Amino acid sequence: MSVNYHASQSRGVLFSNHEMVCRQWREEFTAYDPARISRILHLASDGQYLYLAYFGCPFRLRLADGVLEKQEDREWTEELYFNEAMSVYHLLHFTKDLPTISGKWVSGQRIDGVVSRNPAVKDPLLAPFEAKYSGRVEALRAACLAAGGQEISAGDAAYEFEAFPQVHLRLVFWDADEDFPAQAQVLVDQCVTDYIHYETVGCMIADLLDQL
Repeated sequence: MSVNYHASQSRGVLFSNHEMVCRQWREEFTAYDPARISRILHLASDGQYLYLAYFGCPFRLRLADGVLEKQEDREWTEELYFNEAMSVYHLLHFTKDLPTISGKWVSGQRIDGVVSRNPAVKDPLLAPFEAKYSGRVEALRAACLAAGGQEISAGDAAYEFEAFPQVHLRLVFWDADEDFPAQAQVLVDQCVTDYIHYETVGCMIADLLDQL
């Protein structure tokens, strides 16, 4: 089973709908001391909140009770989607004391601890995305630029995105031709689990593709 399966099931699902998981993570971060993670990730805090950004959107952790909020239209809201909430909580929870960025890009199926998926089974996140942009490379390029992607040299279209400053994703797309259907791949740093859990990769991919 790929890291994308559970993330695909959680697209559009509010974090609060998973009551037990929501309560568990809020309790985990109740009375949280931000000193360690602020030092490692260079995050700002003011005694009440710890601040960070996810795909360019401002988030903050309420230190007293572990509640995550995001900023929308200049207002803060606790109404988060499951994938984005887990991505932020996982970064704060799983980041190692001395995390490494290797500079080597790999697919999610090659991260340590990942159960390899059956290649005969269509990826629940990438397969619909591939179909959507098959024959529409220019539309994909426009969507990637609008979502803050930085163009890189690979495939027929490729862009790098910042999920967090320390965690980037690379989307590579090959358009369909007379021999093969369209194909997309999302790459992460080989040491990404120095910052997040491997299943978080699926959450981030889902959030990225939702923007596109």
